[in-house]
Amino acid sequence: MKLILACWLGSLCSLFAIPANTTLTLVNDPNFNKIRVTVSPQASGINLPDTDTTTLTGTLPAILDIDPITGKTRELTLNNGRASGTNMNFARSSFFVPVYNINVNNISAAINTIAPPGIVTPATGQFAANQHRFDIDQGTITGTALGDPVNQSFTPANPASGTGTGTGTVILTPAGDSGIFRVFTVTMTLPVAIDDTFVSGTTSVALTATGTVKATGTVQVPRTQYLAWTVAERIPGAPFEGDSNGDGVANGLVWALGLTNSADPRPYLPRPHPLVPGGFLISLPDGGTAAPILIQSSPHLGSWSPASGVLAPANPLPAASSGNIAIQPNGSPTRFIRLRVTES
Repeated sequence: MKLILACWLGSLCSLFAIPANTTLTLVNDPNFNKIRVTVSPQASGINLPDTDTTTLTGTLPAILDIDPITGKTRELTLNNGRASGTNMNFARSSFFVPVYNINVNNISAAINTIAPPGIVTPATGQFAANQHRFDIDQGTITGTALGDPVNQSFTPANPASGTGTGTGTVILTPAGDSGIFRVFTVTMTLPVAIDDTFVSGTTSVALTATGTVKATGTVQVPRTQYLAWTVAERIPGAPFEGDSNGDGVANGLVWALGLTNSADPRPYLPRPHPLVPGGFLISLPDGGTAAPILIQSSPHLGSWSPASGVLAPANPLPAASSGNIAIQPNGSPTRFIRLRVTES
């Protein structure tokens, strides 16, 4: 019985999602980023609301989980987004007597995902907007209301709290390739609402706001999971069949085994089984594999087929496989074993 090991790599593509960071910028659009705000001082049965509109500008750092093949995402996380609004004035009179005159100045809202990651339906790009917060945490409200002076500041400890409401969308549009990266234009809409109250003297002032935030930007993501690994390992675009660190094992197999480029892959390659004559043993990394690995065998190197006697749940070994994989003898006097990995 000859025990000969071979490693073979292919170039077929599978579909995976790859994390990508971008910064989205709020657009100048008359139908978006206009937040309609209503204030209503209330005391002794008086309720005279007034409404004004603030126009938002700002940026939203975002993390997306992108499938570079389909251009779909299943996650959207907003982190430390900031939207600043134009000043507003609210005033009402009754029988020519001023009831209130309130100025809202220098407001700014923090936009964040409440419990990252935010979940998106890939097929439609829709998401539940209430996964994200919209808190006015900067700015001042000054003036008078029902005879009381108004002097209120918004702070992170004392914001006008709100959330997304209804359904938001995040749409990726292909914008071509740039080297090993696939580029997409990102368009996100996020309906928001605030319903809060603050007290000034003896006057309670209700504040409500509704509108839709819209932001756009571009994002680039490695075209495959393997290429994402090369970027993380600081060998961007290294050939799948190449051997960047000169250890005799192809880059693609090192990636599929779930290893770093600096790790020694040899302990994880097939070897004669120490207890089963004619058998093989593969010890996979504890962290699990990064891609499916097909174990193939051949009696003469002319034709290959999935190896029989693989004591594992499946062959190919699925991604995230770990532990020892035994391959039982098949009775052939000569047997060749190879690991097939496809780029994805």
